Amino acid sequence: MSPCHSFFTQTARLRFFCRSTGKDDGIPLLLLHGSYGTSRWWLPFFESLPDSIYAIAPDLRGCGQSEKAADGYAIEEMAADLAALVTAWDWDEFHLMAHSSSGAIAVEYVLQNPHRVATLTLVDTVPVEGVFTPLEGYRVLEQMREDRLLRRDALRLLMPTVPFDNTPAADFFEMLVEDAGQMAPAAFTEIARSLSQWNRFAEAQRITLPALLVWGELDTIVDRNATTRTLIAIPGASNLEILQGVGHSPMIEAPSLLVSRWLDFILADHIPEHSVRNSLCQEQQNG
Repeated sequence: MSPCHSFFTQTARLRFFCRSTGKDDGIPLLLLHGSYGTSRWWLPFFESLPDSIYAIAPDLRGCGQSEKAADGYAIEEMAADLAALVTAWDWDEFHLMAHSSSGAIAVEYVLQNPHRVATLTLVDTVPVEGVFTPLEGYRVLEQMREDRLLRRDALRLLMPTVPFDNTPAADFFEMLVEDAGQMAPAAFTEIARSLSQWNRFAEAQRITLPALLVWGELDTIVDRNATTRTLIAIPGASNLEILQGVGHSPMIEAPSLLVSRWLDFILADHIPEHSVRNSLCQEQQNG
């Protein structure tokens, strides 16, 4: 396992804070966190990745240490943020993994840039037809800005299998709660508002690149039927990996399992196999 590094990337749109792991000449993987998250959510996942994967997880607009913009939270605009980051890193092709609400950002990006992404992995993603949030839901989201206990309860629903009585896990969770409280005010509601207007069910038929859908069987946020509809809508998505005993956040609840399923997917026929396998064997010998 490589150490985690952090850095800022200045783009024409925004200044983004990023975390990375792996050799910088390795296979590029871009990781997108969901709503109320930051790149910190991917740290447990980082720990299970082989060195031959160069993974970058940015704090998205308004989150973490990235700029706290007052606007720009439409799915289309956040996909444009992603394009600006990829351009700044000079990546020609990369693997893309997105969690929860960022599944919409990833789908939007792939539709606009079909030849830049080698594979697409959607983890407990919002459905491809978007999500309707009732008026009362927006009131709760607004309240979360000021109410830490409410934020804690909401985030616990996203990771139901985390052992909160374990001190390291509890400390990590409290950092996630604190991160969520530092979001730009508009980010609390405007992403949900955009998802209520965003629908790419018809356009998704153009996504023919290899795609993997992952869903935790204990997910109470996105149900299996919604995930199945997304699976059917994307021609390149030939498989739905169901993680037993896992909730909405596999990168935190079962990071090594998620890494294993993702490596199996990309090793199937999407990248040269020897580079990753050699790295894994070397790490096992060193371990």
